[in-house]
Amino acid sequence: MRFYCPLPLSVPMTLELPDTARQHAQVLRARLGELLTLFNGDGLNYSARLVDMQRHTARVQIENSAVAATESALSLHLAVVLSKGDRLDWSLQKATELGVQRISLLFSERCEVKLREQERLERKIQHWHHIVISACEQCGRTRIPTVDAPVAFPTFLQQQHATSTQKLLLSPTARLGLRSLTAPTSAGFTLLVGPEGGFSAQEEQAALQHDYRAIGLGPRILRTETAPLVCLSLLQAEFGDLCDGDPL
Repeated sequence: MRFYCPLPLSVPMTLELPDTARQHAQVLRARLGELLTLFNGDGLNYSARLVDMQRHTARVQIENSAVAATESALSLHLAVVLSKGDRLDWSLQKATELGVQRISLLFSERCEVKLREQERLERKIQHWHHIVISACEQCGRTRIPTVDAPVAFPTFLQQQHATSTQKLLLSPTARLGLRSLTAPTSAGFTLLVGPEGGFSAQEEQAALQHDYRAIGLGPRILRTETAPLVCLSLLQAEFGDLCDGDPL
């Protein structure tokens, strides 16, 4: 059982679990004396023994810590336009599982989502942060991807103008595919994914003027939640750690 615990952790240490972690442990029926794994985003896993469990409190004793080998050496930054329903949640979850370190959320000309009220936007940002934390708990990651607050597409291009990453724009009309890419530097890749209906011609041109390279993923047009999953998987397989380990 792995739980996110956003507190300073050290060895040895006794602490009370935050409410979210305690509730999760209760749902999973954790038992006294059981070893749990805690992480707080510092890159370590902490082994903690459950020493007390009450209805509203739970205490653990941290016994040791270890560096996890689950973080990708390939730097990946996903920039994706907001989409309706649970499609964006799914994309954030899978991007986290595939090792993305940063996620930028965008408004574009064909974006279906409008978040004009600040209070509603803040609730959505908290929701998206919870999505990536839950994905980290499940997949074994010890560092939480950064989720940037949504910005307009032109603003994002300006903010990322000086980045040293290889900048990729997914486009169904692109003539080049991922095989045209060279091995990345330590800066890695920034991947730009549009909404249903794609970016407008003006937006694609603006991205190209900001040094993005248009890349295609084959003859079929993929949905906005499918495209980043496919592309990130291929990048990790070619340049990252997706195929590391013993063969089946």
